[in-house]
Amino acid sequence: MINEAIARRYAKGLLGAALDKSEPLEPLVEHLGELAAAVDGHEGLTALLVDPSIEAEKKVAVLIEIADRLGAGETSRRFLQVLGQNDRLDQLCQTVALFSTMADEHMGIVNAEITSPQPLDETAVQDLKEKLARASGRVVRLNVKTDPDLLGGLTTRIGDVVYDGSLRHQLEQMRERITAN
Repeated sequence: MINEAIARRYAKGLLGAALDKSEPLEPLVEHLGELAAAVDGHEGLTALLVDPSIEAEKKVAVLIEIADRLGAGETSRRFLQVLGQNDRLDQLCQTVALFSTMADEHMGIVNAEITSPQPLDETAVQDLKEKLARASGRVVRLNVKTDPDLLGGLTTRIGDVVYDGSLRHQLEQMRERITAN
C-alpha cells in the first residue's frame, strides 16, 4: 500500500511536469511503457534496480541509455534522475503503470479489451471500437484477444467493468436457472 502511494505521487509529479511543459503525453507514455516492459522482462535489470550495493547514478545511467535507445525525451530522462536521486528506482514499473493510467484519463482515453472465440477481421474490430467510443463518450484503445473456450459471442472489458456476452456465460446462466428450479 505504501509503495503504491509512493508510485502514485511520482506518477502525478510526472504528469504535472509533462503538462507544464505542454509535452504530448502519448509519446511519453509509449516510451516509458517500453522502458518499464524492458526492465520488467529482464531479470538482470530488475536485479540492478533493487541492488543496494550499486550506486543510484549508475542505475540511472543504464536506464537513461536504454530510454535514449527507445527514443525517450528530456522529461523521461529527468524523471529517471528524480527516481534515482530519491532512491525510488525500484518503483519504476509501478509508477509508469500509474502514470499511463493517469495520462489516459487526462487525454480522455479508455482501455477496452474484446475477447472472441475466433480472430475478428479488421472491419469488425473497427466497428466495435466505434460502438464502444459512442457508448463511453471517450476515445477507445482496444486490445483484441481470442479464447476458443468462449464457444461463441464476445466478452468486453472496459476498465473494471466486464460485459459477458459469450455463449459459455449464457449456457452457465441457463444451467443455474434450471438447477435452481
